[in-house]
Amino acid sequence: MKNFFALILAASLLALAAGCAALSSGDWAADPTSDAGITALANSRLNNDFVVGRATLSASVENGMATLYGAVPDEATRQRALQILRGTEGVFDVIDRTRMR
Repeated sequence: MKNFFALILAASLLALAAGCAALSSGDWAADPTSDAGITALANSRLNNDFVVGRATLSASVENGMATLYGAVPDEATRQRALQILRGTEGVFDVIDRTRMR
Protein backbone atom coordinates (compact mmCIF):
# COMPACT_ATOMS: atom_id res chain seq x y z
CA MET A 1 0.00 0.00 0.00
CA LYS A 2 2.92 2.32 0.81
CA ASN A 3 4.44 1.64 -2.59
CA PHE A 4 1.14 2.48 -4.28
CA PHE A 5 0.96 5.91 -2.63
CA ALA A 6 4.62 6.55 -3.40
CA LEU A 7 3.97 5.69 -7.04
CA ILE A 8 0.95 8.05 -7.17
CA LEU A 9 2.99 10.85 -5.56
CA ALA A 10 5.87 10.34 -8.01
CA ALA A 11 3.52 10.36 -11.00
CA SER A 12 1.84 13.55 -9.76
CA LEU A 13 5.16 15.32 -9.27
CA LEU A 14 6.32 14.24 -12.73
CA ALA A 15 3.12 15.58 -14.31
CA LEU A 16 3.49 18.86 -12.42
CA ALA A 17 7.10 19.25 -13.55
CA ALA A 18 6.15 18.53 -17.17
CA GLY A 19 3.39 21.14 -17.03
CA CYS A 20 5.73 23.79 -15.66
CA ALA A 21 8.29 23.00 -18.35
CA ALA A 22 5.67 23.47 -21.06
CA LEU A 23 4.75 26.89 -19.71
CA SER A 24 8.35 28.10 -19.65
CA SER A 25 9.34 26.72 -23.06
CA GLY A 26 8.73 30.01 -24.88
CA ASP A 27 6.11 28.46 -27.14
CA TRP A 28 4.27 31.10 -29.22
CA ALA A 29 0.90 29.71 -28.15
CA ALA A 30 1.82 30.29 -24.49
CA ASP A 31 1.86 34.06 -25.10
CA PRO A 32 -1.69 35.07 -26.01
CA THR A 33 -0.63 38.73 -26.26
CA SER A 34 1.56 38.21 -29.33
CA ASP A 35 0.05 38.31 -32.80
CA ALA A 36 1.04 34.68 -33.35
CA GLY A 37 -0.51 33.62 -30.04
CA ILE A 38 -3.75 35.49 -30.72
CA THR A 39 -3.87 34.05 -34.26
CA ALA A 40 -3.41 30.53 -32.89
CA LEU A 41 -6.15 31.06 -30.32
CA ALA A 42 -8.54 32.55 -32.89
CA ASN A 43 -8.01 29.72 -35.39
CA SER A 44 -8.41 27.13 -32.66
CA ARG A 45 -11.69 28.68 -31.56
CA LEU A 46 -12.94 28.78 -35.16
CA ASN A 47 -12.00 25.16 -35.85
CA ASN A 48 -13.49 23.86 -32.59
CA ASP A 49 -16.86 25.57 -33.01
CA PHE A 50 -19.70 23.23 -34.00
CA VAL A 51 -21.16 25.65 -36.58
CA VAL A 52 -18.01 27.26 -37.96
CA GLY A 53 -15.75 24.19 -37.86
CA ARG A 54 -17.28 22.79 -41.06
CA ALA A 55 -16.40 25.92 -43.06
CA THR A 56 -12.96 26.48 -44.60
CA LEU A 57 -11.92 29.54 -42.62
CA SER A 58 -8.71 30.97 -41.23
CA ALA A 59 -7.81 34.11 -39.38
CA SER A 60 -4.70 36.23 -39.08
CA VAL A 61 -4.05 38.91 -36.47
CA GLU A 62 -1.81 41.93 -36.74
CA ASN A 63 -1.70 44.49 -33.92
CA GLY A 64 -5.06 43.31 -32.61
CA MET A 65 -6.75 43.57 -36.02
CA ALA A 66 -8.10 40.16 -37.09
CA THR A 67 -8.79 39.32 -40.73
CA LEU A 68 -11.10 36.42 -41.52
CA TYR A 69 -10.49 34.54 -44.78
CA GLY A 70 -12.24 31.64 -46.48
CA ALA A 71 -15.57 30.39 -47.75
CA VAL A 72 -18.79 30.07 -45.78
CA PRO A 73 -21.92 28.13 -46.74
CA ASP A 74 -24.35 30.75 -45.41
CA GLU A 75 -24.71 34.09 -43.64
CA ALA A 76 -25.31 32.48 -40.24
CA THR A 77 -21.92 30.76 -40.38
CA ARG A 78 -20.25 34.03 -41.38
CA GLN A 79 -21.85 35.91 -38.49
CA ARG A 80 -20.92 33.17 -36.01
CA ALA A 81 -17.27 33.25 -37.18
CA LEU A 82 -17.16 37.03 -36.82
CA GLN A 83 -18.69 36.73 -33.35
CA ILE A 84 -16.03 34.19 -32.33
CA LEU A 85 -13.21 36.44 -33.53
CA ARG A 86 -14.64 39.52 -31.81
CA GLY A 87 -14.82 37.52 -28.59
CA THR A 88 -11.20 36.38 -28.78
CA GLU A 89 -8.93 38.00 -26.21
CA GLY A 90 -6.51 40.41 -27.88
CA VAL A 91 -8.71 41.07 -30.93
CA PHE A 92 -9.94 44.67 -31.14
CA ASP A 93 -11.56 44.67 -34.59
CA VAL A 94 -12.31 42.22 -37.40
CA ILE A 95 -12.08 42.57 -41.19
CA ASP A 96 -14.33 40.17 -43.08
CA ARG A 97 -12.73 38.77 -46.25
CA THR A 98 -14.99 35.73 -46.55
CA ARG A 99 -17.03 34.70 -49.57
CA MET A 100 -20.16 32.60 -49.97
CA ARG A 101 -19.81 29.15 -51.57
